[in-house]
Amino acid sequence: MRKCGIIIAILVLAVAASLSCAYAMDNGQIVEGLNATTNVTEAIDLSDVENKTIMLVFDQDSCYYCDLLKSEVLTDRNVQGELNANYIVTIVDVNEYPQLAGEFQIVGTPTIVFLDSNLTETARIYGYVDADEFLSTLKEI
Repeated sequence: MRKCGIIIAILVLAVAASLSCAYAMDNGQIVEGLNATTNVTEAIDLSDVENKTIMLVFDQDSCYYCDLLKSEVLTDRNVQGELNANYIVTIVDVNEYPQLAGEFQIVGTPTIVFLDSNLTETARIYGYVDADEFLSTLKEI
């Protein structure tokens, strides 16, 4: 039943995303050097084609630790190498997509959820972690 709810939430998100810009920065990147999107449907499609894990980064404006994650962790060369090679990174603003955040029971940001090709959650990171801990977690997934 939960999987059905996730699929419905993703469909709602897909419609909303099609009405908005897929990337948050003028240069086409959310984080410099990181292949990332804000379009969950695109992430699912890419995951199937590229056989990669989906990484949903639940984020929001005015979140100090979200900004710190993006500026210090997701910009780290080693983290980016691992993410770009093995993950489809998707930034999800909880205020724009509260239904999806609710479906994943997000109670604080940043929260990072990892999904396999069946959209089954395989791991989760709560809150901010530094680049070394983040990279260590990625290698365990």
